[in-house]
Amino acid sequence: MIKKKALWKDIFRSFKHSKGRFISILLLMMISSFALVGLKVTGPDMRETGKTYFSELNMADITVIGSYGLDDSDQKAIGKTAGVRQIDYGYFKDVTKKNSTESFRIFSKTKDVSTYQIEKGHLPQKDNEIALDAKYVEEYKLGDTIRFSEKADSTNSKRLKKDRFKIVGFVDSPEVISSLNRGQSTAGTGELDGFGIVNSANFDSPYYMIARMTFNDTRNLNPYTDDYKEKVQKHKDDLDEQLKEQPAARLTAIKAEYQTKVSDEKKQLTDARAQLSDGQSQLEAVREQLTAARQELEMQKQKAAQTDYVPEQLKAQLLASEQELVQKEADYQNQRKQFDVKKEEVQKKLMTGESQIADAQKTLDQLKQPVYLVNSRREAPGSEGYKIYNSISTIVDALANVFPVFLFLVAALVTFTTMGRFVDEERKNSGALKALGYTDKDIYKKFVVYGLSSSMAGTIIGIILGHTLLPLIVYNTYHEGFTIPKIQLEFHWEISVIACVLAFISAVIPALLSAKKELRERPADLLLPKAPAQGSRILLERIPFIWNRLSFTHKVTARNLFRYKKRMLMTIFGVAGSVALLFAGFSVQHSIEGINERQFGELIRYDMIVAESDILTPAQKNAIQQQLTDPTVKEYASVHYETVTKTAGAAGDTQEIKLIVPEKTQNFSDYIQLNDRKTKKELQLKDDGVIITERLAKLLKAEVGDEIKVKDAENQKRTVKVEGITEMYMGHFMFMNQNEYQSVFKQDFHSNASLVNLKDASEKNTKEQAAKFIDLAGVVGVVQNTTMTSQITMIVNSLNKIMEVLVLVAVLLAVVILYNLTNINVSERIRELSTIKVLGFFDKEVTLYIYRETMLLTAIGILFGFGLGEWLHQFILTAVPPNDVMFNPALSSISFIVPTIIIVVVTIILGFIINHRLKTIDMLEALKSVD
Repeated sequence: MIKKKALWKDIFRSFKHSKGRFISILLLMMISSFALVGLKVTGPDMRETGKTYFSELNMADITVIGSYGLDDSDQKAIGKTAGVRQIDYGYFKDVTKKNSTESFRIFSKTKDVSTYQIEKGHLPQKDNEIALDAKYVEEYKLGDTIRFSEKADSTNSKRLKKDRFKIVGFVDSPEVISSLNRGQSTAGTGELDGFGIVNSANFDSPYYMIARMTFNDTRNLNPYTDDYKEKVQKHKDDLDEQLKEQPAARLTAIKAEYQTKVSDEKKQLTDARAQLSDGQSQLEAVREQLTAARQELEMQKQKAAQTDYVPEQLKAQLLASEQELVQKEADYQNQRKQFDVKKEEVQKKLMTGESQIADAQKTLDQLKQPVYLVNSRREAPGSEGYKIYNSISTIVDALANVFPVFLFLVAALVTFTTMGRFVDEERKNSGALKALGYTDKDIYKKFVVYGLSSSMAGTIIGIILGHTLLPLIVYNTYHEGFTIPKIQLEFHWEISVIACVLAFISAVIPALLSAKKELRERPADLLLPKAPAQGSRILLERIPFIWNRLSFTHKVTARNLFRYKKRMLMTIFGVAGSVALLFAGFSVQHSIEGINERQFGELIRYDMIVAESDILTPAQKNAIQQQLTDPTVKEYASVHYETVTKTAGAAGDTQEIKLIVPEKTQNFSDYIQLNDRKTKKELQLKDDGVIITERLAKLLKAEVGDEIKVKDAENQKRTVKVEGITEMYMGHFMFMNQNEYQSVFKQDFHSNASLVNLKDASEKNTKEQAAKFIDLAGVVGVVQNTTMTSQITMIVNSLNKIMEVLVLVAVLLAVVILYNLTNINVSERIRELSTIKVLGFFDKEVTLYIYRETMLLTAIGILFGFGLGEWLHQFILTAVPPNDVMFNPALSSISFIVPTIIIVVVTIILGFIINHRLKTIDMLEALKSVD
């Protein structure tokens, strides 16, 4: 048996003599594996972190909120739902911190469902204690007292028994995980700032306000899987069925209850009138008695006066009678005055009572059926953070399905070429080994060991960095906006194995295939250099008008390009791949930057929406009108505003669509600009259709002329025709005019909100003015743009940081690819270059002889890269954004300029490196014959 010592010496010598190639393959596989593994594991790591957190705190799968509370009949209906594991009923109320506009949602302490992560202190045990949102741990100390102000509800009642609490703890809640966007509030500025936990005994309410539910079949399930979502949707459907009859039954019960109260109030007013009438009658009777007594006394006086002698006794009796009557008349006058005062008070009370009863009766008559909100975790109040967190993880997933796959393909093809060149360079050594009696299998070992060592070393480094560095980079972009714990770094063996397999395919398989082809030849043939590629006439030579005007060197360049077709195509594709990744990276960054400015500066121009109560008293209307005409308000427009819904998107989520119907279409563009993004044409509201936002249209796959169905606030389906699609980047909107509204909803138009523009639109002043509106009894809510702004900022910052990493990866890839391909080109043609140098070409001419081809192919690759990059950019814009966000698909000059500069700079630097190498090469050694 032949000893393998020489073989292994040759293998180790190949490592020593080709360090550049080894490092290039290592870097290519490291970069590719890092991007692939990093992007593929970050999303799952985020979701696993969320799953662990929500599971530990036993977060509710579904919450049920009734607009009129949840009475015994509601609880019975909810309890009939199949598969329920736990139900936790509770209370909540939005309030403001005393003497401020800061809003808090005060929850009753839960028992087993949606419990709390205690950051400091403990949960409230006494009724005067509160555990505050951990967001305020630096602002307050344990033992501090906090006071709240509560706005009375429509019945002029307050739900909290106390307004002063002692802070005993700071907690996080799984239901409110965003520290930037916590949703809307009916207190403060209209946006929720924080929350607090108190004992349920602090609430003065006859009914529970919320039901938190968990189910047996969702226990320990990953909440981000389709299986979980399908099970939750099934339970939601079951709950909807159980609660189907409740709105009508509840409305009947409420009307009966309050009608009894109204009737009792009416009876009390009737009794008060009767008492007043009785008092009047009694006073009248006394007056008549006193009048009769006065007449009788006067008659006695006249009779005595007609008598010559009046006994002293009679005189005394008449005087006593006079005094007694005067006293009675004085008493009567006092009683009369007291009665008149009391009468006036009673009449005022009667008038007020009658007015209140009339208002109460009107309110009672106008009461609508209660609405039961059956919400999943993604839909519950305060769930904005849950949705944004999931959106960020799915953004990373979407990028993982596009960017690293493309990157790995480019790197694999370059590695394929590199290893093929390695086999060619080892042709002489392979022939020698074969001549010494080594089998083909033995010779294969060299290429397997070399390819496996370089590719696996790079892949392992990439896997390690992918599992640690990229998830932590992404975590650092979002962690300040969420109360979720630090990202859990899990090992994902599946993608790690895939990365290793891809590296093996990229580096080892091509080497084996090339070696197999080479080793078919005899050892004697292998010891000879491979015959150069045969030249042939090219197409350009058949066009004399062009060919005859080319210089000699340019003709050589043209012939060589087609002579080495494989290298030409690999250079073009390698450069194009690098440019495409850079182009897509910079284009995505441009697509996401400036969205806030475009959306909330040019498209949505109002500062806030002031939503009014469905039932307003004249006094409440006047108060709102006064605030709208306040000097701080620049202008306002009356609109009908409500939220309609539509199930859409890959997750089957309920999409909330803001429906806005202006009272007057004139000057509507002062508040909202409606225009087609592609044509820049302004859109007008017409009688035969609606205008919807572009992202919603894409989700519904709707075009102009299509009909779509939505559900209104009362869960009734409404069909509308799409008349136009307007540019909008955040949130879903639908716009229609009065006539279309009346046609679709089969009811008269009435405004219930105002779009408001302020003279001072700064964030501080907007919050101050919003708080003034919220304080009004007739206002149910204020919608500001700052909520959506903070949400999109979080998404944009996270995606931007990821794209910065991917752009850096693409730059490194471009450097390695250009170095590799240029190095291969020089190595393959070293004898040719030595020949022309010996013939008298100067160093610069020798470099340009070969580098002119590289520059030309690089230019062609850049142009192809732009087209490929735009396709990749558009694909990312389709796959990445959350359901309610659209990225701007417009291109920027930066996307063309920066990738070009990067590639040109790298090409120039490599040109100097190649020039130095060609200067120092031993030409005679290169031209030595191998015979």
